Amino acid sequence: MIPYDKVLKCQPSSTVEEVVTSMTDEHVSCLVIVLNDNPHGIVTKTDICWCYRNKVPLESQVGDIMPWTVGVKKIKCNMDRDGAAKFFEKNKVHHAIVVNENDEPVGLISAMDIATEVAKDARAWPYIRNETGRIEVPHKK
Repeated sequence: MIPYDKVLKCQPSSTVEEVVTSMTDEHVSCLVIVLNDNPHGIVTKTDICWCYRNKVPLESQVGDIMPWTVGVKKIKCNMDRDGAAKFFEKNKVHHAIVVNENDEPVGLISAMDIATEVAKDARAWPYIRNETGRIEVPHKK
């Protein structure tokens, strides 16, 4: 997860060109669209590809092309890795805002974050990862 204060953001009034520039300059695959400091959507590389395919002018505002009716996808911060993976699978998305118990944003998570964690566990075999994320040698009986 990326802490929310480090997440790249844009406004609905940001242009497609500004979003593309931010994504490529910072090597990220999405930006969170904020309105009054609240997340209202996520614009992704897939959205940018859609813009290209549909010949959307680079001067177009992101707020005019995003499907606002869908809403921003959110995951609770206490959800475990498998629950997050099921969330991504069910919603057919690759990014979600992580929120605390008060529905306040605390971070951004991607399906790649989940895949990375699974890969780390697979490499750790036959060792196990405890609740804190540390790798431990299983006790032999």
